[in-house]
Formats: sequence, structure tokens, C-alpha cells
Amino acid sequence: MDGASNLLSKLRGYVKGKKETLEGITFIGCDGNIKCMFTIEFILPYTSLGPAVEQAFNEHPQRHNMSLRMSFIAHDRIKSSELQGDVIIARGLTALYLNHLIKGAFTVLEIPMTGYDIFRALQEGYDLYGDQDAALIATESVIYGFEEQMRGVNAKVRTYEIVFDSDMRAVIQKAIDDGAGFIVGGNEIVTLANDMGYKGIRIMAGRQSIRQVIDEAWKIHTTKLEEVAKYSKFNAVIENIDEGIIACDRDEVVTICNRYAQTLLGTPSHEIIGSKLSEVDASINDPPIRTLTQEEPGIFVKINGISLAVNRIPIFVEDHFESGIVVLQKLSNIQKLENEIRVSVAHKGLVARHTFDDIIGSSPVMTEIKQLAMNYSRVNANVLILGETGTGKELFAQSIHNASERRNKPFVAVNCAALPESILESELFGYVEGAFTGASKSGKAGLFELAHGGTLFLDEISEMSYSLQGRLLRVLAERSIMRLGDDEVIPIDVRIIAASNQDIENLVTMKKFREDLFYRLDVLRLVIPPLRDHVSDIPAMMDAFLSNFDKKNGTCKHMIEPDIFPYLESLQWPGNVRQLRNLSERLSAMVFDSVITMKSIDIGFFRQQERVNEPVDERDMLIAVLSECGGNKSQASLRLGVDRSTLYRKLRKYGLL
Repeated sequence: MDGASNLLSKLRGYVKGKKETLEGITFIGCDGNIKCMFTIEFILPYTSLGPAVEQAFNEHPQRHNMSLRMSFIAHDRIKSSELQGDVIIARGLTALYLNHLIKGAFTVLEIPMTGYDIFRALQEGYDLYGDQDAALIATESVIYGFEEQMRGVNAKVRTYEIVFDSDMRAVIQKAIDDGAGFIVGGNEIVTLANDMGYKGIRIMAGRQSIRQVIDEAWKIHTTKLEEVAKYSKFNAVIENIDEGIIACDRDEVVTICNRYAQTLLGTPSHEIIGSKLSEVDASINDPPIRTLTQEEPGIFVKINGISLAVNRIPIFVEDHFESGIVVLQKLSNIQKLENEIRVSVAHKGLVARHTFDDIIGSSPVMTEIKQLAMNYSRVNANVLILGETGTGKELFAQSIHNASERRNKPFVAVNCAALPESILESELFGYVEGAFTGASKSGKAGLFELAHGGTLFLDEISEMSYSLQGRLLRVLAERSIMRLGDDEVIPIDVRIIAASNQDIENLVTMKKFREDLFYRLDVLRLVIPPLRDHVSDIPAMMDAFLSNFDKKNGTCKHMIEPDIFPYLESLQWPGNVRQLRNLSERLSAMVFDSVITMKSIDIGFFRQQERVNEPVDERDMLIAVLSECGGNKSQASLRLGVDRSTLYRKLRKYGLL
């Protein structure tokens, strides 16, 4: 019976799933499944290691996820084509030889020779041959570890380092000539020493060393799986984005080129990968990416008739160029993205900035009106806010929106008095291409669409034309709109908050406002009191306004002499809270002393105001202010604390326009 057959017979009792090969024995683990996902292959120099390897493998917690292959073969008879393991494990010289033979084609691990293994072999030598000098002949890793452990130990052991192509006979002879009584080393060294007539003790690998190397092999396997998973995710992202991605190495050789880049370049990947970046297209590597010191965005080139934006990103490791990334984007896609961003930004601007915390006033009338408004915020019904100009109608509208369930949706405000009827109609309902002369080719979404899911605030609703009121009524009834020039119906979900400084019921009587629209809007009514009805709130308002403007203007912190408040509370305040706010802003900017006196108030008003007991004729007041401002209506509206549309309406009312 030949050697392999004899070995097979001897090991039959403790090995399962064995197979005979030309060179020795292969043992298959993983429940006998040779197609196990991960295979460890031990290349063993002698058969006595077999049981220890088998036992360590069978005790490993991941044994059901691995298969074991053992080949008993001398290192000089190994053929890389016959290696089947995902990780190859061997001892000293064999491991060195394998690393030289396969040069990275496989992962090779060396069974460690621990200090305990070496000391055990030395002790065996001392027991057999007495107190003689010993020579340890082994690879660099073994020698280094042993010498570290031998520091401070008084022992007669010389070390001799070998590599896979060392003249082993010469090394052994040198150790003997140096006075060694016996040789300690691996299987091949000891076998050769015995053949030369010298005493040799083989270093036996312990089960713990074998278990340790199996652990290392499993860690390598799991790490590779994680790397494969990461690469798969990375590759999926790279291959499915609408940007061309090209990567190159330190020599500017292309290593990655996704599908979209191939499409833009008009070249298949096999002609791109492996080529120099400049060979793919000179325009994407000018100047060479390796010469860049930072990301270079926004180069515009034309390739295959396609206008592209090119971003180039150099990657450095320890200040050395390691690789580069080139990103290709079609300009048409960028323009589309910019348009989407503009729309998004527009939507983000449609927000209500104010809440009930911004409404200053603790007087009974203001406390009551704020509580009523808070109650309105809990429902979705339309709200009609009435009050004189400057009382804070939009402030209440924004606060209701921000306290409602629509708070995270758009708040869109439009002043119905500020736009001509035709423009207001297109703004509210939007239009399609060709709806009218000058209409944008891409059309335009109306304010109702922009406010979908949120709140549309129609300020000065009483100024809307009668015909446009009819179209608004249909929207409120049908909860849908049609853009100008279109026949497509667009469903909308919008809460309407309307506001007016006029007596709408009187306008209904005069047939200037649609009665049916009035009742659609007047579901919940909120009447904001004029400032003269809650003058006790003036000190708190004034302090808050001044503090805010002082911070905004970077001026000194102003304080008001207490005796000024009775005077302020005696005024008519035709511009209401807006007028008080404007006065505060002027005082913050114009008064350089920290204390605001009565003289400062006169400066802030530009003229002396009438007292409550001296009634103000509104027409005469308008004439006087216009005269003081030299007919400048912008300056007159600023002094009066009203907006220009209100000023024009009052001028028309008194025949002054």
C-alpha cells in the first residue's frame, strides 16, 4: 500500500468527508458540502498536524459557514493551479514560498509559531540531549517574536533567519559550526538536519495557534464580504445617477466609467477603462487633474455636440495625488434643476413669519380678540378680518395660519388693491402658454396653486372688481380652478382669510360687493379694534418697537420719559399700530440721545399732533401733510403711517386726486 493509502487508513477513524488526491488527502468540512461559500485550505508539511487542524476547525463557531481542505504536500511540489481555497494557510517556509509563487492571487496566512511552541520544542531538546547550545532556524516573523520574548532570559539559543530560497544545508551547517548541539525548526529544516546526521526537534503548532489562524481567515472573509457589499451599493449609486462619473488612478488611468458617462462620451466602457484620461477626451483633463490643488467646478465643454459642465475633483493622500473624479452634467439638466430650485425657493418664501406671540397688547379688548383668533385657528372655515388701515390685519392672518394644522404649508398673501384686474386675475389663477399677449411660454402657476394645502390671504378684498369676485366665488364653491387659457380643472385645498378696512355690508347694499361672496367669506369674523380703543397698550408696543429697531439699526438703546405716554395715548392715531410702529422707527434712527423726550416726539411726528379733544378733519390733515411734503405722496404716506394705496383711496374720497 502506498504512502497516501496508508495515511488515509490511519486517519479514517477521526476524519469525515475525506478525499484522496494525487498529492495527499483533502478533507471537506461544511457538512460535506464542497460548494460551501468559504473554503480554508491548509497546506501541511506533515500528517500529524491533521488531527489538530480538524479539531480546531470543528470547534470553531463558524464551522457551518466554512469548508476545510487539507493538503499534505512539500512546498516545492505546490502548483498554484491546484489551489482551491479562498484563504491558504501554511507553516513557515511553505507560507513564504506560497506568497512568492502566487504573488497576491490568493490570501496566504502563516500558522503562527508561538513562544510557547518554541519553548516546548527547546525543552524537549534539553530533555533528550542535555544542556547543550540550541539553534533556532526559522522565518523572520518567528525569529522576531522569539527574540522579543527572550529578552532578559538566560538561554543558550542562537537564531538563524531563512527565506524560501535559502540554502538550508548551508544554514544548518553554519549553526552546527557555531556550536549548536541540536537544531529547532519546522518540518523541512528538521528533516534535512536529520538527513545531515544532526539532531533536530520539530516545532509543533498548538491547537490554539491553529484556532487563531482560522479566526483570522474568517475575519478576512467577512471583511471582504463587507467590502463587496459596500462596492455593490456604491456601484448601484454610480450606475443609476443622471451624471457621468469617471474615476482615474494616480497615473490618470481610468478605473471607473458609469453608463451615463459612456452615453455622453459615445464610447463603450471597455474602450475607456484602462485608457489615460486625456485619451478619453482631452477637454476633460486640461490642465491635467493631477496638477490641481483643489476641486475645479464649472468647466464648460462640448463633446459629441452635447454641452456639458465638468467638475474635477483631485483626491490626495498625505499630500500626494492618489486619484481623481470627473463629473459630467448636461447643461440642459442643470438648467432644469436650477428652475426647480427657483420654484422651491419661491415656495419656501411663501411662509407666515408671525405668531400670536408677536401681537403685543394686554388690554381687555386685545386679550379678547386674540383669544377669538386663537379659536379660529383650530378650524378650517374661511375668516373675514375687518379693521381700519394699520391695525394689524395681516399679523392676525399669519398668526391664525401658524397656529392651525396648515402651519407647515404655504401662506400666500396678495393685496387686491395693488394690482389691476387683469394682472390680479392671472396672479390668482395662473395661465398657460398663449393665454394672452406676453404670456410666458412655460405658463405660470397661480397663487391658488401655490397656496394648495395652506392659506391664501386676500388683503383689501373690497377693492376686487365685481367680475373677478364672481370667479372667486366659483373657486370657493367648487374648490378647483382653471388657469387662464386652459380647460383643465385643478383641484385645490386652500383656506381663505380675507381682510378689508371698509364696511363690506354697506358695499353689498350699494351693489359694489357680491352678497353671495360676502357670505362665503364671512363665516368667521374678526374685527380688529383701532389703536385709539386700546391706548393702554401703547407703552408696551412702543417699548417693543423701539427695542427691535435699536437692534436692527445698531443704535443706542432708547428709553421713553414716562410723562410722554399720556400724551401719546391722547392722540387720534389715524394710521393705528402701523403709524405707532413708523414713529418708533423714526425715533430710533433720528434721536441720538438715549432718552426720548417730548421734543423727540415732535421730531418723530414732523409736526405737532392734535389732541383727542381737538377733533382732526381728515381732509384738512391730508392737505396739510401733502403741503408739508411738497406734494410727494410717498413721503406723505410715510408721515401718516399708511400705505400708498390707502393714501390714494383717501385722496380720491375727498376729491384731492
